[in-house]
Amino acid sequence: MVASSTGASGPRTWDWRILPVAGFTALVVWILVRNLAGADQFGEALANARWEYGAASIGLLVVCQIIAAHRWMLILDTLGHPIPFGRAARAMLATWPMALLAPARASDLLRSLAIADLCPPLRGAGSVLAEKAVDVQSLCLLAIVGSIAFGVPLVAVVAAGLLVAEWAFVWLVVHRRAALSRLPLLRRKPEKLEQILVAFTALLARPRRLALVSATSLLSWIVGTALFQCLLLMVDAQVGIVATLALWPAAIFAGMLPLTLAGMGTRDVAFIYLLRAAGHTPIREGALLAATLGYSVVGTWLFAILGIPLAVQFVLRLRRPRPDAATVDAAVGQNDVP
Repeated sequence: MVASSTGASGPRTWDWRILPVAGFTALVVWILVRNLAGADQFGEALANARWEYGAASIGLLVVCQIIAAHRWMLILDTLGHPIPFGRAARAMLATWPMALLAPARASDLLRSLAIADLCPPLRGAGSVLAEKAVDVQSLCLLAIVGSIAFGVPLVAVVAAGLLVAEWAFVWLVVHRRAALSRLPLLRRKPEKLEQILVAFTALLARPRRLALVSATSLLSWIVGTALFQCLLLMVDAQVGIVATLALWPAAIFAGMLPLTLAGMGTRDVAFIYLLRAAGHTPIREGALLAATLGYSVVGTWLFAILGIPLAVQFVLRLRRPRPDAATVDAAVGQNDVP
C-alpha cells in the first residue's frame, strides 16, 4: 500500500499504520457478517446475486469518475489553471489507493501535488476543498428530496441545517479571512491561507460557474446513488430508490468517520440502522450488508487496486523538487483570479 506521507529521507512506499486500521476493519466486517446478518444469509445473498447488476455498477462507477474529473477541471479552469482530462484522471487515480488510509478521502488533497507543474500546490489543494464543499451540498440536496418523498422529514431538516451551516462557514472564511489570518496557527503564513481560499473566492465571484460545478457534482452523486441501487438490486435487498436517496447520503457521512478503512463497516451499519429507524420493511440484513460491502469493493477497492502503479509513480515523483508558485504561473501564463 502506498502511503500518503513523506519522511526526512523521502516518500515511503509503505505505511505500517494501515495494519491496525485494517485489522480493526476486518474485525468490524466479521462481526457484522456473523452477528448482524448471519453468515448463512450473507452467503445466500451472494449465491443468488444477479451479477449483471454488478457489471452495471462498475460501468456507472466509470461514468461517475469521468463526471467527477470534469467537475474538478471546471474548478481549476475557474482559477485560471485549466488542465487536460488525462492529467485530471491520472491525478485522481494515483491518489485513490491512499484513500484507504485517510478519513473522508482527505488524501484527495494530494492531487494538488500531482498537477504541481500546472497549478500551484496550495491553489490545487484549495480546488479540492471547494470540490468537497460542493459535494457535501449535493449529498444534502439528495437527502432533502429523498427524505421528503420517503416520509422522514427529520432527515430533511438535518440535511437542510447542514447545508446552511456549510455555506455560512464558507462565506465566513472567505469574507472574514483577515480575522482568520490572525489566529495563532495561521498568522505566520497568511499568504498560504489566501492561496487555499482562491478557489472559494473565484467560485463565489462567478455564480454561473458555481452553478455549473454544482450541477456536475449533483449529477456525479446521482450516478453514484444509481451505482449503489444496482448493488441493492443485485442481491435483492428490496430497498427502493426513494429510500436510498433519503438515507444513503447520511450513511456516506457516517462512513467518513476515521474508524475503518474507507468507511467499511460504519457506513454499512449506519444504512441498516437508518432503514430500521425509518420503519422500512422488510429488513434483509444479509442482502443489505452484501450490497453495502459491495459498494466498498466497487467504489473504493477496485480503483484503489487499479491506481497502485500510478500511485507508486506519484510517490517516487515526489522526491523531485517541485516548481514554486511563481514558476508555475509563468509557465502556465495565466493571471491570478481576483
